[in-house]
Amino acid sequence: MKKVLRGLLFCLGILLIFTNLTETQADNNSNFSEKKNLAYKQAKEFVDHKMLGSIGIYTNYLNKETLQKNTASGHQYLSESAGLYLLDLATTGNQAQFKKFYNTTKKNFYHDGVFVYRIDTNNRKKYQVNATIDDLRIIKSLLVYDKVHQTNYYQHEAQQLFIKLKKKVKRGPYLTDYYSIRTKKQSKNVTLSYQDLPLLQKFDPALYKKALKLVTAGFISKKVPLYQQVYNLKTRKYHTKQIVTAQSLLTMEHLAAVGKLPAASQNWLLKKVKSKQLYNVYNYQGVAVEKNSSASDYALAAIIGKTVANKELYQEAVKKLLTLQVNDSGSPIFGSFGDAKTKQVYSFNELLSLLALGNIRNRDFSY
Repeated sequence: MKKVLRGLLFCLGILLIFTNLTETQADNNSNFSEKKNLAYKQAKEFVDHKMLGSIGIYTNYLNKETLQKNTASGHQYLSESAGLYLLDLATTGNQAQFKKFYNTTKKNFYHDGVFVYRIDTNNRKKYQVNATIDDLRIIKSLLVYDKVHQTNYYQHEAQQLFIKLKKKVKRGPYLTDYYSIRTKKQSKNVTLSYQDLPLLQKFDPALYKKALKLVTAGFISKKVPLYQQVYNLKTRKYHTKQIVTAQSLLTMEHLAAVGKLPAASQNWLLKKVKSKQLYNVYNYQGVAVEKNSSASDYALAAIIGKTVANKELYQEAVKKLLTLQVNDSGSPIFGSFGDAKTKQVYSFNELLSLLALGNIRNRDFSY
């Protein structure tokens, strides 16, 4: 009888411990969600009130344009920002807001079958070239909108945009980086991070197969499980001077969305995130070229974690991301992921952070 009682007491103790652990875990998850949702709310308010201009999202909070012709700055507008913001609106905004912003984007950016990548503020000059990844991201937002709102409203529009884009940027079996409206020629380069694999899978299976083969062949090594940056169609070789982390992570995100991301890449990313050593640039030996980090890198890590349902990677990346948010309510950039001292706030960091903090997984969308 005593043995039976001892056994029952032991089992009861184990049950109590398990119950306490479960409750603690639930509390931790609830606390994490509350912090994440608050961070999203504050970041979204900053973007909507401080970075939303008349025809798009400002490249930078500060209205200071540089003299570098190839670099957007200040209150210039990018198709990149338009696509990222549309993705956020598709998942969290109301239908009227999404439609209004998309119509504005198409009216101002769309020209000769592509979305030009950049517009100046003062003279509204349209740069005569697109960035293929931005076009694909805008097209994707239409599909996400339909998926979220359970409609077919944009299906035809998305398909037609893709057909016209392919006609302009396709060279051989690949979608190249851009099309020049002025010269009527495509780029000779195929940037791996520009290959939006799930979108290609939906609209053109043949293109998808070629792109997937090119991207997977760009895997550097198990020791450095990142990806080459560019494949040159003329030399038929990969050309990568240094590994820009954001580009490699975008490539990884696309692979994750079609279930092709290697475990080695996930493990490398988790290790870097947990050690808070996810830096902006690496060399081929996997050594950081410089020790700077950005919100966009941790946001992309979170998006990848969310996509592959790696809870640890997602939560660790979000926790680090939240430490980069400006929490001083007296600051003009409160809620942003900018530099509290210089007040530099870049749209790429802000918009990717919104997507990372949102509640929908990329892989939930089987377009």
